[in-house]
Amino acid sequence: MILRLLSFVILAPLAVLIVIFCVANRAPVTISLDPLGTLPQFVYDVPLFLVIMAALIVGVVLGGIGTWLTQGHYRRSAWRRKHEMERLKREAEDAKERLRQEREIRSPALPAASGSTALAVSRA
Repeated sequence: MILRLLSFVILAPLAVLIVIFCVANRAPVTISLDPLGTLPQFVYDVPLFLVIMAALIVGVVLGGIGTWLTQGHYRRSAWRRKHEMERLKREAEDAKERLRQEREIRSPALPAASGSTALAVSRA
Protein backbone atom coordinates (compact mmCIF):
# COMPACT_ATOMS: atom_id res chain seq x y z
CA MET A 1 0.00 0.00 0.00
CA ILE A 2 2.80 2.40 0.91
CA LEU A 3 4.67 1.48 -2.26
CA ARG A 4 1.64 2.36 -4.39
CA LEU A 5 1.26 5.69 -2.60
CA LEU A 6 4.95 6.43 -2.99
CA SER A 7 4.91 5.58 -6.69
CA PHE A 8 1.82 7.78 -7.16
CA VAL A 9 3.51 10.66 -5.32
CA ILE A 10 6.51 10.39 -7.63
CA LEU A 11 4.80 9.53 -10.93
CA ALA A 12 1.90 12.00 -10.78
CA PRO A 13 4.09 15.15 -10.71
CA LEU A 14 6.38 13.59 -13.32
CA ALA A 15 3.40 12.99 -15.63
CA VAL A 16 2.26 16.59 -15.15
CA LEU A 17 5.74 17.87 -16.01
CA ILE A 18 5.86 15.71 -19.15
CA VAL A 19 2.47 17.02 -20.31
CA ILE A 20 3.54 20.62 -19.67
CA PHE A 21 6.77 19.99 -21.59
CA CYS A 22 4.88 18.49 -24.54
CA VAL A 23 2.42 21.40 -24.70
CA ALA A 24 5.20 24.01 -24.46
CA ASN A 25 7.33 22.39 -27.20
CA ARG A 26 4.83 21.58 -29.91
CA ALA A 27 6.39 23.86 -32.56
CA PRO A 28 7.59 21.91 -35.59
CA VAL A 29 11.28 21.37 -36.21
CA THR A 30 12.91 20.06 -39.38
CA ILE A 31 14.51 16.64 -39.11
CA SER A 32 16.75 15.54 -41.96
CA LEU A 33 17.74 11.91 -42.31
CA ASP A 34 20.14 12.74 -45.17
CA PRO A 35 23.60 13.62 -43.83
CA LEU A 36 24.68 15.21 -47.14
CA GLY A 37 21.49 17.24 -47.66
CA THR A 38 21.02 16.15 -51.29
CA LEU A 39 17.78 14.17 -50.92
CA PRO A 40 14.81 16.34 -49.93
CA GLN A 41 12.49 13.32 -49.47
CA PHE A 42 14.27 12.49 -46.17
CA VAL A 43 13.33 15.80 -44.51
CA TYR A 44 10.44 15.82 -42.02
CA ASP A 45 8.74 18.50 -39.93
CA VAL A 46 7.76 17.08 -36.53
CA PRO A 47 6.98 18.67 -33.16
CA LEU A 48 10.03 19.15 -30.95
CA PHE A 49 8.54 17.20 -28.03
CA LEU A 50 8.18 14.11 -30.26
CA VAL A 51 11.87 14.29 -31.19
CA ILE A 52 12.96 14.65 -27.57
CA MET A 53 10.56 11.98 -26.25
CA ALA A 54 11.56 9.54 -29.03
CA ALA A 55 15.25 10.14 -28.25
CA LEU A 56 14.56 9.57 -24.55
CA ILE A 57 12.67 6.33 -25.19
CA VAL A 58 15.32 5.02 -27.60
CA GLY A 59 18.03 5.89 -25.06
CA VAL A 60 16.24 4.05 -22.24
CA VAL A 61 15.65 0.98 -24.42
CA LEU A 62 19.25 0.87 -25.68
CA GLY A 63 20.58 1.42 -22.15
CA GLY A 64 18.39 -1.42 -20.86
CA ILE A 65 19.58 -3.75 -23.61
CA GLY A 66 23.20 -2.84 -22.93
CA THR A 67 22.79 -3.42 -19.21
CA TRP A 68 21.01 -6.72 -19.80
CA LEU A 69 23.80 -7.90 -22.10
CA THR A 70 26.61 -6.89 -19.75
CA GLN A 71 24.97 -8.62 -16.77
CA GLY A 72 24.54 -11.91 -18.60
CA HIS A 73 27.36 -13.60 -16.69
CA TYR A 74 25.61 -12.82 -13.39
CA ARG A 75 22.38 -14.41 -14.60
CA ARG A 76 24.29 -17.44 -15.89
CA SER A 77 26.13 -17.79 -12.58
CA ALA A 78 22.86 -17.53 -10.63
CA TRP A 79 21.31 -20.18 -12.89
CA ARG A 80 24.24 -22.54 -12.28
CA ARG A 81 24.09 -22.00 -8.52
CA LYS A 82 20.35 -22.60 -8.47
CA HIS A 83 20.69 -25.90 -10.28
CA GLU A 84 23.65 -26.90 -8.12
CA MET A 85 21.56 -26.26 -4.99
CA GLU A 86 18.70 -28.33 -6.39
CA ARG A 87 21.12 -31.17 -7.19
CA LEU A 88 22.64 -31.06 -3.71
CA LYS A 89 19.18 -31.06 -2.09
CA ARG A 90 18.22 -34.13 -4.14
CA GLU A 91 21.46 -35.85 -3.14
CA ALA A 92 20.85 -35.05 0.55
CA GLU A 93 17.30 -36.40 0.35
CA ASP A 94 18.56 -39.56 -1.38
CA ALA A 95 21.23 -40.01 1.29
CA LYS A 96 18.64 -39.61 4.07
CA GLU A 97 16.40 -42.18 2.40
CA ARG A 98 19.30 -44.63 1.99
CA LEU A 99 20.26 -44.12 5.65
CA ARG A 100 16.67 -44.76 6.75
CA GLN A 101 16.50 -47.93 4.67
CA GLU A 102 19.88 -49.10 6.00
CA ARG A 103 18.74 -48.57 9.60
CA GLU A 104 15.57 -50.55 8.95
CA ILE A 105 17.58 -53.45 7.53
CA ARG A 106 20.21 -53.50 10.30
CA SER A 107 17.94 -53.04 13.30
CA PRO A 108 16.73 -56.42 14.55
CA ALA A 109 13.03 -56.92 14.63
CA LEU A 110 11.75 -56.53 18.17
CA PRO A 111 10.37 -59.74 19.61
CA ALA A 112 6.65 -59.91 19.95
CA ALA A 113 5.60 -59.00 23.49
CA SER A 114 3.76 -61.65 25.46
CA GLY A 115 0.88 -60.84 27.79
CA SER A 116 3.01 -61.15 30.95
CA THR A 117 5.87 -58.87 31.84
CA ALA A 118 7.00 -60.96 34.85
CA LEU A 119 10.41 -62.50 34.78
CA ALA A 120 10.66 -66.25 35.18
CA VAL A 121 12.86 -67.20 38.11
CA SER A 122 14.36 -70.66 38.15
CA ARG A 123 14.68 -72.40 41.49
CA ALA A 124 17.60 -74.54 42.07
